[in-house]
Amino acid sequence: MKEGSKVRFLNDVGRGVVVKVLSNFKVVVENEDGFDVECFVKDLVEEKSAKDYKLDGIEHNLSVQEKLASESKERQLEDFYQKTKSLNRIETPEEIEVDLHIEELIETHKGMSNSQILEVQMANFQRELNIAIRKKVKRLIIIHGVGEGTLKAAIKKELYESYPSIEHHDASYRKYGYGATEILVYTYH
Repeated sequence: MKEGSKVRFLNDVGRGVVVKVLSNFKVVVENEDGFDVECFVKDLVEEKSAKDYKLDGIEHNLSVQEKLASESKERQLEDFYQKTKSLNRIETPEEIEVDLHIEELIETHKGMSNSQILEVQMANFQRELNIAIRKKVKRLIIIHGVGEGTLKAAIKKELYESYPSIEHHDASYRKYGYGATEILVYTYH
């Protein structure tokens, strides 16, 4: 991330521009309200323009269009959340279940590398975990599948490094087999 990069906040609604790089891990962001806020780089997502997605080859055109449509939907959802932010929830959900299989996240992943797929899955995981923390959900069930275990390992690594106080373990074998992790969000301090 560099000065002038347009970013979105993972833990909050809104956008900003990086005005100063403090270290490899921390930057100062000017938010939409004109305030400078110190942020960890891991709590930001750099915004991309349509030209950043330009790839060679016809097989990528659909993927690019899907990504742009997805970003548009995200902006609409952010606007909706911003408008309804002041509404109070009467009840906190006990449990949220999130399926991170790539087929559940995007319409097609044709032409994407394994690392690009993992990046999409981890971005969705981080967003859903932050939402669960904000909404004070008790348990978050992440369905990652069995496969080679790459996604499961990445999730566990993220939890150990960024959320060391959150307890987590394999979810119910009867219901999910070995393909899910249960995160006890209420243990987050």
